[in-house]
Amino acid sequence: MDFRSLFWFALVCTFSTACTERDPLDSATMAATGDSTGAPPTDPPSDPVTTTGDAPTPTTAVDTGDPTATTGPVPGDPTETSDSTTGDAPVLVGDYLFAVSTVLAPAQPIQFIATNELIGAPGQQTMRTAMQPLALDQGKVTTPRTPVGEPLVFVGIPVVDGLFKVDLGVVMVSGAANPITGSDFTAQLALVGEFVGPDFYCGTVEGDLISPLMASLNGSTFAAVRIDDPSDLPLDVMLDCSGNTATDP
Repeated sequence: MDFRSLFWFALVCTFSTACTERDPLDSATMAATGDSTGAPPTDPPSDPVTTTGDAPTPTTAVDTGDPTATTGPVPGDPTETSDSTTGDAPVLVGDYLFAVSTVLAPAQPIQFIATNELIGAPGQQTMRTAMQPLALDQGKVTTPRTPVGEPLVFVGIPVVDGLFKVDLGVVMVSGAANPITGSDFTAQLALVGEFVGPDFYCGTVEGDLISPLMASLNGSTFAAVRIDDPSDLPLDVMLDCSGNTATDP
């Protein structure tokens, strides 16, 4: 091409796009740019899940009204300790009619005269209880209720704020004191209780009947009412903390 031809070619390209060099995009390049049609991208981007600006700082709500969230000792749990001195809670001494209402026969309680006393120096006292079984005719609640057999004695029972838990171990009771079947029985028992008033304490019984048959006693209850004269016992026998009673028809 001579000089004049180059001059006219440059002049035409100055006022036209016909001489612009542009390589076509192949499919791989178009896919990488996200543009498969060659159309200009939408402005602004139309991605509905894309947000701009600073994201809000997440917060944690503290629900102080959650009834299941508790701190500190659980009320009514004698296994928890407190600032109170063991044995200086309202532990009552003296004689009580102590009745155990079993899940096997709730209306035919096994009864004792429980004699409580405190052992040890102030601030270090524990409770001692001697439980004298009472004879009962089979199916009866109030007769004859005379002492039978040897007392069951338990010592070193800690009481905190009136609450106590004691493992009685294996207990053997004469059939004469069993109003349910009239036969001797052996049971492994624990008591969880509370002194709830000046003349009354009560709670629940955990454990198992070992003989003459195997049976769970969990869910049984006990109640103890102060008495002035072991020969003059109430006819309505307290069974539990709710105040339920049993007597003969």
